[in-house]
Amino acid sequence: MDEAALRRVARFAKDLRERESHPGIHFIWHGGEPLVLSPSYYWRADEILREELEGEVFSQSLQTSLIPYREEWSTLIDKVFDGHIGSSVDFTQRSIKSSPGAYLDLWMDKVRLARSHGHFVLPGMVPTRHESKKAQEIFDWFVENDFHAFNVDRFSQYGSSTIDWPSNREHSRFLIGLFDAMIDSLAVRGWAPAINVLSAGIQGVLLGNSGDRWGTRCQKEFLVVEPDGSLNTCPDRAKHETPYSNISDGIDALIASPGRRNWIRIMDVTHKESHCHTCEFRHFCKSGCPVTPNGPANGQVECSGYKTFLLHVKAYSDQNPEMRDRLLAYSSRQLSDLDRFFAQHEGVHQ
Repeated sequence: MDEAALRRVARFAKDLRERESHPGIHFIWHGGEPLVLSPSYYWRADEILREELEGEVFSQSLQTSLIPYREEWSTLIDKVFDGHIGSSVDFTQRSIKSSPGAYLDLWMDKVRLARSHGHFVLPGMVPTRHESKKAQEIFDWFVENDFHAFNVDRFSQYGSSTIDWPSNREHSRFLIGLFDAMIDSLAVRGWAPAINVLSAGIQGVLLGNSGDRWGTRCQKEFLVVEPDGSLNTCPDRAKHETPYSNISDGIDALIASPGRRNWIRIMDVTHKESHCHTCEFRHFCKSGCPVTPNGPANGQVECSGYKTFLLHVKAYSDQNPEMRDRLLAYSSRQLSDLDRFFAQHEGVHQ
């Protein structure tokens, strides 16, 4: 994306923030692989965003495989991305010379290098059908490698089909496995890694708060901008759909786009099935992610809100009322022992 296009993106983001009454703007440099560009590109991009968004509240983050990371990136990550690196990690789908273990070893070498430069690496994983049966093993791997936070996202097969895609029930059971591992870790270690989806599930069940995949406003709040300026509202759909409009067409073209309007209607209305209307979690769940098939009417035993998992959280809280405050503390990242981690890795940013 050249400088002129990036300036258009900045102005477009400002216009969209104002139209949708958002408090701020967050830019995620994604890919592909953003580290195939040079640090100088991002230094200049930061200057452009600051020029175009003077007076606006905005932030930036980086999502990378981490494999291309080298020391030359360190100062940029420190100054522009607040010392944080988001990185996808894969336990079975990526390999070096047919060895997933070799890939993980290389990835961890890059994590250690980034940590030595004072950076905080936040891993993100997408469990496959095979991995959905290994929640405890995966949880333990993150703990053993000194990760005090990691994110879990949902495997999407929108626009395609793969045997590795876990059903909603399988994904729900994976979340249950992580929840149980978290509870055990709190009992044994006194801390557990902060996991986005567990925190959101707890906040939803105990407080009725929407978050993560529950009650998403993604079709209004997300904007995917391709290098050529074409627009979508979902990274999972962007490569399968005709662009809604182009950044050069202006904000009105996006707002009026039939594609965007259709997905907002799906998110708000038609993705909900009859079982949603009587569900005790409907007020914060709102049927979950709109690209995920929702229940029996869409070929799934379980709904797109992963109700088996939510019921598991509720049952644990009901049976252990003394743990309610501890669960809420965990959901607020107060029990992930990050202070000790940052003390051990002096210079790493909180």
